[in-house]
Amino acid sequence: MSKDDAAWVNVAYVVFFLLSSFVLFKAFETIGVQTGWSERFEWYGTGQIALGLLLGGVATSLLRKDSDRHDYFLACVGELRKVNWPSWPDTKRMTIVVCVVVGIFAVIVSIFDLFWAKALKLLLA
Repeated sequence: MSKDDAAWVNVAYVVFFLLSSFVLFKAFETIGVQTGWSERFEWYGTGQIALGLLLGGVATSLLRKDSDRHDYFLACVGELRKVNWPSWPDTKRMTIVVCVVVGIFAVIVSIFDLFWAKALKLLLA
């Protein structure tokens, strides 16, 4: 990776800003529909965009101002650089093992389910 850790944290802040702004925009849109404001006021659509961006920016700036949290995020990115990620063949092999084990347990649970259904049917009949 050519980018340093601080650049990745800045990318995370931008993503947080975009996601929080979108969620707030959708929340204000829902409020506008539920209260009828979106139909009554022509400016409501522009207002919900502006308010979503404003509050998303405020949340991002408050998150970014905390130096302890910023240092924690930098340490997290540094620790992620130390992770030994599995190779593609290892990932495929482990995925196949998980699918086989899930299939085996599905068969076992199905057998138990059939057994208990017949046992309860005999007891209730």
